[in-house]
Amino acid sequence: MPSITALQSELGRFGFTVAVLVALVLGLLMLASLRRRGALRTAGLGARIGFGVVVAGVLSLTLFGWVPPSDAERVLILDPVQGAWGWDSIAWRPVYDNVMMFVPLGGLAVAVWWRRSRLLVWLACVVFSGAIEAFQYLVPTGRVANTADLLANALGALLGIAIASAAGVRDAPRPARTSRSNSYA
Repeated sequence: MPSITALQSELGRFGFTVAVLVALVLGLLMLASLRRRGALRTAGLGARIGFGVVVAGVLSLTLFGWVPPSDAERVLILDPVQGAWGWDSIAWRPVYDNVMMFVPLGGLAVAVWWRRSRLLVWLACVVFSGAIEAFQYLVPTGRVANTADLLANALGALLGIAIASAAGVRDAPRPARTSRSNSYA
């Protein structure tokens, strides 16, 4: 099975983004349909599996760098503009990648915790992102912990939550139709 970065290289940045968004929207529409039809367990299971896959993907992309731990330095950048700065301008690629990485996370988090407020789900995603940045600083892996990533991740989670809400994953199940008897008692 190809890695996420290999798949992104194969499809190109735009193709990969479209593929991720189409898969996310179709999955969320399916979960919303199941939930509206009253198949809450099936929808919940599907949401939890999808969320678990996305969390595993995010962790695999963010926790470990390419530098051996013995050679890695701890780097923390608190200024988000400095953290997003490349060699000579804003490095939009990492900002874009961080936003897009958290769109499915936010969308599926809403599908899992559909009865919770959107704000609470978003805050949980932001805390998760903060935990990743803390790990990147505390464990020398060659990654840079910075607030630009935290802000980009928060924006991505917000977009995912908006997409999931628009897809209807928060809609309550429709009441079952009951047939009325024509007999009068």
